[in-house]
Amino acid sequence: MDNIENLNLLDTQYADILANSINPQFELQAIQKGLDPEDARVKTRFITLMSHKPESEKDWEELLDAWEEACGYRPDREKMDGFAKAFWGE
Repeated sequence: MDNIENLNLLDTQYADILANSINPQFELQAIQKGLDPEDARVKTRFITLMSHKPESEKDWEELLDAWEEACGYRPDREKMDGFAKAFWGE
């Protein structure tokens, strides 16, 4: 990753990413590729949570919240079993 000047971020924005992002390196790469910082945070959270199958109902709720924020709709949890099997190989 290049330095902070190449990302067009304030020091406070950079520090926020490092301290609060679910995946700081990915979020910084998304910003470097042109996403605005707010979109980068939303997309980073969604993609990172999609990288593994939720194990608990709390994990499912977190994923569905991120899905809704990133995609604009919330899937029905009861209908996610088929998706889970196809996507995570269950």
